[in-house]
Amino acid sequence: MTLRQLKYFLEIAQLRSFTRASEVLHVAQPALSRQIRALEEEFDLPLFNRVDRGVTLTEAGERLRDRVKVMLSSFDRLRDDVIASANEPHGGLTVGLAPSLREMVNVPLIDEYTRVYPGVRLDVHEGISLDLERLVQLGRIDCACVIDLDASRSLVTERVLREQLFLIGPVSAGLRVDLPVTLADVAELDLILTTRPNSLRLIVEHALARTRKPYRVVADFNTTGFMVELVKQGMAFSVLPYCAAWAAYRKHEIAVAPIRELTIDWVMISHRDRPLSLAAAKLSELVRDIAKRRIENGNWVSAQLIPPA
Repeated sequence: MTLRQLKYFLEIAQLRSFTRASEVLHVAQPALSRQIRALEEEFDLPLFNRVDRGVTLTEAGERLRDRVKVMLSSFDRLRDDVIASANEPHGGLTVGLAPSLREMVNVPLIDEYTRVYPGVRLDVHEGISLDLERLVQLGRIDCACVIDLDASRSLVTERVLREQLFLIGPVSAGLRVDLPVTLADVAELDLILTTRPNSLRLIVEHALARTRKPYRVVADFNTTGFMVELVKQGMAFSVLPYCAAWAAYRKHEIAVAPIRELTIDWVMISHRDRPLSLAAAKLSELVRDIAKRRIENGNWVSAQLIPPA
């Protein structure tokens, strides 16, 4: 079994075609077929099912694909770190970012990172915190910025900042950013919340349960941007991090009020068995730096940096 064979196998598995893989890899199809046949002989198992319009993976092929992805990613990080200079990371970096951070952090982060470190090829995945945590555990992304919710022991967690959750309402609601509301106040309102098992939804539900008051969720959504748009229209209220509502609030499209004693922590996570590459470490530093700037210039209301451990 060689590294070349595994790379060929993964390309075919992703494209589901020997012909297309041959074109992408610039390898003659007979030579490609010989390499895969040798790999199958070594395992003494078929890895592909040949079908009319290409190939599909056998059960053994699926198991190998999942492991090869992690292994090749580790090889890439090793190569990148060896050739990188002390301050100039190179190679690929796959990062996960939560949609709630899009305007406050994600957009300036990607813009600045690609300018400062042009030698890094960024692959950005935006998704809910629990999904991003699972992808880090599986080795499919290198690191992620997520809401902390008792992360797995297999993950390394670096706390970045703590922010208060806010009640988000239409302008007509008269909410004030300097006038906190209680959880009991929130329970009285029709609510739009993130879809289970989103980390934010679990935190909000647990907090509302402490009021021992019934509350009504009129709709669930998996995108905070959609939720803010519906709040603007007066459909209902929502509970979100300030960063998720900041863009609409500064345009005076919604009203917001902090909720007493309800906070979340934003953290950077990575896998304990796969140390951060230089590229990932630089990105983590930039996340903290952007958050610090946002707080200092007054954009990130009710947020506080958490000193590095």
